[in-house]
Amino acid sequence: MDIQLLLRIGRMPPPRWLTLSADVSAAKRLAASGMIEMTLELQCRPKVFVREAVHVCAITSEGALAIAGEKSRLKRQ
Repeated sequence: MDIQLLLRIGRMPPPRWLTLSADVSAAKRLAASGMIEMTLELQCRPKVFVREAVHVCAITSEGALAIAGEKSRLKRQ
């Protein structure tokens, strides 16, 4: 599932923002594994729940290699 998010991030034009909670959780795992660089922000508005948002600053070289590997695997299928 995280690799699917990484592929989607690779297709997104900058600025890359993720706001869905599942995407934020997956982005945290990708950052922990060194695949992306990100900043975590809290978005809050009056009378609305506070939610986390992720700004993906960059895809690292490890992330780029994972994307290339996944694309290669998908082409072989």
